[in-house]
Amino acid sequence: MPSPPRPPSPHEQRRQFARVPVRMSAEVHIGDTTFTATTRDLSQGGCGLEAAQPLPEGVELTLGLFLVVDEVEEAAVPPLWVKGRVAWSGELDSGGTIAGIRFEVITEAQKAWIGQVLGHLTPRPA
Repeated sequence: MPSPPRPPSPHEQRRQFARVPVRMSAEVHIGDTTFTATTRDLSQGGCGLEAAQPLPEGVELTLGLFLVVDEVEEAAVPPLWVKGRVAWSGELDSGGTIAGIRFEVITEAQKAWIGQVLGHLTPRPA
């Protein structure tokens, strides 16, 4: 007998856009500090990030997202640069940080970039 579906988390219940699981390279700028991270998921409203550095709740950041194919940044797809805010943050068992980023200001062109990338990465039904 199949197990019942998992109820959505409080974060998922509040989301306006469905997140799609996707691993992308990310460059994070907080003030004068810059470091790399990896996305866990992405939507037009935000993304989940994993980083070695702390991502304090409420902090504003600039995020660069890079499409990576076969461990190499895809040169044909320019990165997406977007301003966001850390909506929630927690510690990973590995000692890093996991955080939910809410995009603060996103243009139609940025939404189109996300739609194109997610369309490219999401398998289409046969």
